[in-house]
Parts: sequence; C-alpha cells; structure tokens
Amino acid sequence: MSHASQLPRGFERVRGKVGLRTLAFYALPLIVLITSISALSGWYFGIARLLDIWPGFSLMSFNTALSFVFASLMVFALNAENEKFSFGFGVLTGVLPTLSLLKYAGLLTLPVDDLLFDTTSSGGFMAANTAVGLFVAAVTGVLRSLMGDKPWVSATIAALGLAILGLGLTGLATYGVNIMASYMWVALTGMALHTALNFVVLGLAIGLASRGLQTTVPNQRKEILVTSAVVLVAVFITCGIWRHLLESDRQNTVDGVHHELSFIQELITVEFENLQEALERMADRQAARDVITAEGWQADAEKYAADFQQIPGIGLVDTDYKIIGVAPYKELQPAMGVGPNFNPDRTKAMYEAVLRGSSVLTKPFVLSTGRQSIVLFSPIIRDTEFRGLIAASIELKPMITAWLREDFVNFSVEIWDEDATILSVPSQFETAPSFADQREISVLNRTWSLRMVPDKDFVRAEVQTLSQAVLPMGMIVTLLLAIAINRSMAVSHQNGLLKITTHDLQNREARLEYMARERELVISNTSEALIYLDRHKNVRLANDAAARLLKTERCLLVGRRFSALPFFYAQSKSKPTIDQLIEFGRIEDIELHPANYGDHPLSLSLSATPIASGSGQEEGYVIVFYDITDRRHLEQSQIALLESLERSNEELTQFAHICSHDLQEPFRMIGAFSEMLETHLNSQGQIDEQTTLYLKFLTDASDRGMCLIRDILDYSRVEHGSDQLTLVESRVVVHEIFANFRGTSERKLELTQEDLPSVPFSRVQLMQLFQNLIGNAIKYAKAEGPIRVHVRCRDQGDVWRFEVQDYGIGIAEKNLSKIFEIFKRLHRRDQIPGTGIGLAICRKIVERHGGTISVESTFGEGSTFYFTLPKQGDHTA
Repeated sequence: MSHASQLPRGFERVRGKVGLRTLAFYALPLIVLITSISALSGWYFGIARLLDIWPGFSLMSFNTALSFVFASLMVFALNAENEKFSFGFGVLTGVLPTLSLLKYAGLLTLPVDDLLFDTTSSGGFMAANTAVGLFVAAVTGVLRSLMGDKPWVSATIAALGLAILGLGLTGLATYGVNIMASYMWVALTGMALHTALNFVVLGLAIGLASRGLQTTVPNQRKEILVTSAVVLVAVFITCGIWRHLLESDRQNTVDGVHHELSFIQELITVEFENLQEALERMADRQAARDVITAEGWQADAEKYAADFQQIPGIGLVDTDYKIIGVAPYKELQPAMGVGPNFNPDRTKAMYEAVLRGSSVLTKPFVLSTGRQSIVLFSPIIRDTEFRGLIAASIELKPMITAWLREDFVNFSVEIWDEDATILSVPSQFETAPSFADQREISVLNRTWSLRMVPDKDFVRAEVQTLSQAVLPMGMIVTLLLAIAINRSMAVSHQNGLLKITTHDLQNREARLEYMARERELVISNTSEALIYLDRHKNVRLANDAAARLLKTERCLLVGRRFSALPFFYAQSKSKPTIDQLIEFGRIEDIELHPANYGDHPLSLSLSATPIASGSGQEEGYVIVFYDITDRRHLEQSQIALLESLERSNEELTQFAHICSHDLQEPFRMIGAFSEMLETHLNSQGQIDEQTTLYLKFLTDASDRGMCLIRDILDYSRVEHGSDQLTLVESRVVVHEIFANFRGTSERKLELTQEDLPSVPFSRVQLMQLFQNLIGNAIKYAKAEGPIRVHVRCRDQGDVWRFEVQDYGIGIAEKNLSKIFEIFKRLHRRDQIPGTGIGLAICRKIVERHGGTISVESTFGEGSTFYFTLPKQGDHTA
C-alpha cells in the first residue's frame, strides 16, 4: 500500500523536484549493480582485473558482490515503492551478511566463505565491517515494506543510509591514511576499495530513496554548529579508542612473530652445536685407530646418519683433500674423488678446519650431486698428525618445517649467509610483510640472517573482535546521535515558530499591503511604458505610460491579449511574439500603429522578461516599451549627413587631383622656358654671371613648386587610397630601396638590415614609407665619412616594431614633437632641400594601417625612427 498521501508537506515538495534527483534515484543503484556484477564476472570467469581496482589492494569477495547486487535491486524497488520486491531483495541482501556475523560471533560453524564459491579459500570471505554495512542495508528494505512510508520510517531509513555512507567513508579513510603501513592492521582494510565506494553510493541512494533525507540534515546555523561539535567530539573519541585497540593488536602480532623467531633461532643454535659435537666425536674415533679402513669408517658414518635425519650424506676426505668414502654410497657415488679444486668456498672451509683443529661450516654451494647445501667439516687429528676430514652435508628445510608450531606453519622463512640463500620456505598464503622480523644469528663459525614473515590469517587471528567493530559502530552511533540532536533542535525550533502572535501576523499583512501600494506607485510613475502579462499572455497590469503610448485607458488594456496590440515589425509588418522577445532580449525594429496616430507610426524598442515560479515554470512576463521615434529620426539624419560628407570628400579628392595636375603645368612651362632662355642667351653671347644666377633661381623655384605639388598629391592619396592589403615581404622592399639609393648616391653608403618579417600591408605604401624614412636618413647624414643606415624589427607580441637608425646630424629635443607636422622643416631649403611633407605622409600611412610612429634622437649623434604595425590586419586599409 502506498502512503504518498500521508507524506508531510515538505516531503511532497522534495518529491516534486525532478531532474538531478530523479537521475540520482536510478544512477546510484545502477553504479552499485554494475560494479558488483563486474566482480561476480571476475570470480566466475577468472578475470583478476575485475576483482581489485589496483594490484595489491583487497578483493571484493563473491559473497560481498552478490549481496551488493541484491542491495541495488532493493533500492530500485524502494524508488518504485514496490513493497513486495523491497522486502524480498532486502531479505536476500541480509542472508550472507547475517551468516557471516554469526560466524564472527562464534555462534555458527557453517563454512559461510565457501558456501557459494569454493575455488579459493578467500573467494567468499566477507569482512566484519562489510557484513555490518550490508546487514544495515537489508534492514532498510525490510523496514520500509513492513512499516510503510510514514515520516518516522523515512527519517530512520535516511539515517541508516547515512550510517552506511559513513561506513563507506571510513573504509576509504583507511586507504587514505594507509592503515596497513601506519598501524600494520589488515582486518579493517580487508574491505576492498570498490566495496567502500559501493557503500558510499549505496548509502546515498538509500537516503534519497527514503524521501526523508532532508529531515536528517540540519539547515539552521545553530543546529549545524551543535551537530558538528557533537560529531567532532564523537569522532575524536571513536578514533582514539580505535587507535588504542589497533596499537594493542599490532603489538600482540609483533610480539608473536618475535617470540617465534627467537624460538627458531634457539633451536638452530642448539641443533648445530649437537651436530658439531657428534661429528667431532666421530672424527676422534677415526683418529684413535691406527689405520682408517673403509669398513670401519662406513659403519661409523651410517650410525651417525641414522642419529641425525637432517644429514643426507657423510663423506671421508683424505690428507690430499679428496673424497675417498661416502655414505650412503649409492646416492653419493658421484662425489667420490672430488678434490680441492671443486669449489673455493669448500676448499677454504677445509683448510680453516685443519688450521683451527675444530669443526667449520661452509657457505652454501652446489654439491657434486647437483643440490645446493651447506657442509660441516671436522678434522681427523691424532696428536699433531692430520689424517683427513669428515664432511657432513646438512638439510635445513625438514628441521625448520618440523620446528614451526601450529599457529606459525604458514609463515614465510628465509635464511641466508651474506649474499647466498641457505633456505627459503615461502608461505602458501598471502603474507603481511609489514610484520616481518629479522635478525642475525651465529652458527659455529658463520653469521646467518634469519627472516620470518607471517601470513595474513595469523595477523587477522590476533585482531580482537572489538577492534573490528569499534570504528563502524562508533560512526553509526555518531550519526544516530547527530540525527537525534538535530531533530530535537528542529522540533524545538518549529515549536517556537508556532508561537507567533496574531499581532505579528497583522504586522506582516500590513507590510504586504504597503509593499503592494509601493509597487503600484513605482510602476505608475515609471517613465517607460510597461505591461504585465500572465502565463496565457493576457494583459494583467499596465502603467500610465503604456496607456498614454497606446492612446487608451489603463482599465481598457487589462484583459487584452498581447497579440491584439498594434505592434508590428517595421520591415515585414508581422507581429512580434513573446518567444522572439525573450530569445533576442530586446527588439528595436518595431512600429506602433494605434488608430489615432494616423499615417505616422511610432518607432519602439521592446524587451520581455519572464517571471518564473519557484519550480522554474514561467508564470508571466514583463513587457517594457521604449519610444525611440526621435532617435530614429536622428539616426536617419546622421545617415544622410554621412552620405553627404562622403560625397563632399570624394569631390574634394577629385578637385585636389585636378588642381595638382593643372598646377604642375605652369611650373613645368616656367622650368622649360627658363632653360630655353638660358640656351638662347648663351648662343647670342648676351648672358652674364648675374643673368645665369637669376635663371637658376627661376629653375629651382619651378622644381620646388612641382615637388611640393607631388608631395601634396601623395599626402591626399594616403587617406583615400583603397589598396588591398597583402602579405608583403618587408625584407624585399627594404632591399629594393637600398639598391635604388646605392645607384644614385655619390657618397659611400653602408646600408644594412636584419631579418625582417612579412606584414599585411599595401606594398606601394610600404615602399613609400621606407623610401621616405631611409631617404631622410641619407639626406640628413653628416658631411664627412660614410653614410650608415640600419633597419631592424622587434617582435612585441601583437605588433611588429620596425626601426630605421642613422648616425647623422640628429634632431634637437625641442623639435621632436614638430617633425611629423605637414610643411614643418627644421633647415632652410638652401641648406637641405625638401618640402616638409615626407614625415607627415609616413605618419598618415602608419596610422592608416593601425600603427604608431615616433622618433628617438640625440642631437649630433643620430636618430632612430620607429613605427609599429599589427600582425593581423584588415583586408583593406
């Protein structure tokens, strides 16, 4: 039975929200389902990569993955409010965790780990904290199906979901702080990393599915502060107890490994002392005989081998250090005749035994039988006569295996002598290297290293049940305590809100009335026309400005549809829609055609703002009208004026071209007739020095006039040119200009350039720009010595900076700001010729292409003219 109708008002509001919450309802359990099925597939098909996120991390067991599958299906059932399925999957979720917890408590001997999956001893192993989390998840499904969707049930399930979330976060925290390395404890980190992630996702999914998550979360500052303080204190106490228990368990584990290592060390020491003593007695018996016979030595050797099962063979070495007898003979026959050259370590040990007169143990080496072993040599000495040695190979593995006590049989044991391994007994199970213990032991004349590494089962056995339960249970208690405090404070806060008096309510009502009147006053006195439409696009409110604009009364506007108002697009004469106004934000191409405006419509600008409810649904629209008729007239006047100015500029340009051309003709005739007059007077012999000077003045004035006219024409062309911009190689342009000057100059020129870039420019104007700058550098050079000019370019990010440097006469500082003005000259024409327009042309060319030009100069030392050009230019300039 569904109890949706019994949900409190706040719950209905949360349920009404869709989108992200609805997506979370299904996405979260789906994540758990996918990861769990992946782990099951890994166990079933033997794909190890599906079982652990990172090599070396704990695996998600078969039982855990199966329980997570049931738990995710249970959450789907909770979201669908299907009580039968939520109960069924809840029960299935709790079966394996319940059996595992009973096993941990010692109340059940059923092999739960191998119940469903027995290919490996740990395939079904479920850690205690994992079992607790899955059991709590199962409780949520059963509780919802039995008790319904009551508010307290939703709040309880949400709290349990948060508890599961906290358990998952605890598991993640153990990986974050590396519990295995810090505390050397493997029981808690037995929770796989993806198991912990599943608990985080599952806890959040259950909390959302409960519809009661918002009732468990504090939303007032006081509630947040008090709840946070309680949680922090509880967490610190829980972690303190947990750490103390961890340290105790760790110390117990370390002590156990240490005691077993001491025990094995003592047994090895005693055993080798016994071997030495027995072997030396045998050597003394052989030394006491007048003649060492094979039969007598053989009987003694067999008796010695029978007493010490760890000795697989005994040999007799003569005074030449060759083996002349072995026992048992059949197995050790290949050793017969082996001499001192067989192995240097063996030979060294034999010499040392003879020199010391006592038993000596060798380093491990490969025997003639092919096995690696250590050998104990005891010398046979009668009085001071060396009569040979007795050699006994020793097998350690049977001894060590037999000495390990029941709880330590799965330990990994290693013994090595310097860099040579004597014994390596690996564990059949996964080991815990963090608990390894190692020490050096003295065995006769050798010093060995002994290392023992316990298996993880031994470490787990040392961990107390309380240590495993304190952290998850502490987190659950902390969450429940925080929820209880939060709810009690929330109830108290709600009771305070219920005590609001009638006077307070009246004050609020009066305030609302005042705000309504204030809003009406503001709207009525707004200069812009404004109307309010409801969701059906009917006028519900209009101010006085709107009524005046539409030439009607406010009351007559209310109730009219927006589409009935006389607004039209100026071009298409179609009506604008609300959707178009909202899409474009503001539309200015609108005309108003009320009946009493005649043939002169108003130009308007319209904007629309939607009014949305708390759920995001559009409840109405505010339409604002702006009368832009005067602005339209002004814009049209400006357009007409701009067109008139363009026509005037074009006519002036044509006039300047015509005048320049016509003005040049008289100057050309003056120059030509002056030359003809000079020639005629010369031929008649009627010319004198004064006449020649006057004629030269006349010719020079004609040339200057023509030059001035050409420069004025060039200046006007810069502004009105329409050359297309292309990518011009400035290096080639400068090179051509240098070549021209070298061909016409009478003085020695030293013209140099660096690597120059290609720029978007008009090639004709770039040639003119460099021609003027380089020509000025040559023109204003010093009177003596070669003329030096250097051109370079610097990369300044978005622009190129070109520099033309000369070593001429320079410019005085007071004149630097004047030189780019038209007709501005710093020298008399009889000193240096020119019109004073060249640099003005340069500035106009550079600015027309979006750059700047300037100069740096020291009077008497030279000048550097530099200009900048953008790297990206328009298609036209």
